Amino acid sequence: MRPPSQLTSLIIQGRQRRSRWILTGVLLAGVAIVAEASAQKDALVSQFRGGVSVIDSATDRLTGRTIRTGSFPSGIALSPGGDRAYVVNAGGPRRGSVTVVDTETKRTIKVIAVGRFPEQISTTPNGRFAYVTDSGSDAVSVINLKSNDPTLESVGVGHRPIAIGITPDGSRAYVSNAGSDTVSVIDTATHLPTVKPIKVGGYPLALAITPDGSRVYVANARSNSVSVIYTATNRSAAKSIKTGISPSALAVSPDGKRVYVSNARDDTITVVSTATNKPVGRPIKVVNRPTAIAISPDGSRAYVSGLEPGTVSVINTATNKPADEPIRVGPFPLALAVSPDGSRVYVVKN
Repeated sequence: MRPPSQLTSLIIQGRQRRSRWILTGVLLAGVAIVAEASAQKDALVSQFRGGVSVIDSATDRLTGRTIRTGSFPSGIALSPGGDRAYVVNAGGPRRGSVTVVDTETKRTIKVIAVGRFPEQISTTPNGRFAYVTDSGSDAVSVINLKSNDPTLESVGVGHRPIAIGITPDGSRAYVSNAGSDTVSVIDTATHLPTVKPIKVGGYPLALAITPDGSRVYVANARSNSVSVIYTATNRSAAKSIKTGISPSALAVSPDGKRVYVSNARDDTITVVSTATNKPVGRPIKVVNRPTAIAISPDGSRAYVSGLEPGTVSVINTATNKPADEPIRVGPFPLALAVSPDGSRVYVVKN
């Protein structure tokens, strides 16, 4: 069995002694999962050993116990109301799974089987469906969240799908295919691809959609760039945006004016203006090996997870400066989700 494709060589080296997994098909850089995660002041983080931690955003401290999930969790998404967290588990004897967590009780409600080596997950704005990228199956699994039934169907996409995002009106899902350097577009009404895959840069690891749904920004780890897709035509801009080394995650600010891109190989965040599609200011220096990035609903804070030594940096978006001390969350935090009211940050870690 091979590990999830989004594992970095750094993670593999760190876990190799304690893992019996055969190490093949590894990506260049850290992986990014951008998600959204209620009433208390905290944040969620996803990690490889099978757990989710919660940060209180008022104190920037971890709260309570780690919520255990499945093997090698790699992605997370929240329900629109924030009462459920859906955690993707890439590990398993034959296929992966999604753990459904009650965010108030911190208990597992159900585990849903999906395809092989799932990577990331996104939910529709109405909270009815979840879409999961199955990198080992070259497909996207569709889950009925209202009934938590097993996968309704599998939608074929490009090679090694990683990131997924759904437009604000819920009509389309965009999927980055790292193995074929393309983005697939799925009609959520029919669960079928709508156009020919859109060519982007090398090894697209992450994507994010603007609040008005007009553009999709795609982080290309191998090209050190971000591609821009215009959803009205489903065509990419002629020129890509240069970033730092190995961009692996990105997030769009709630007002749609900025895109924050984490660069896994030079430990920086590139800030891009959506008005000009160009970087603004100097790159922000953050913790070692930044992976996931998420922004608070009011846009005042950006949360960035770092693999070494397992931290979350908090950036003041007014000044673009990180807090003096990052929050220690434990080894290998890979995914982040901020609750709809901004009170919690969920961290997935291994």
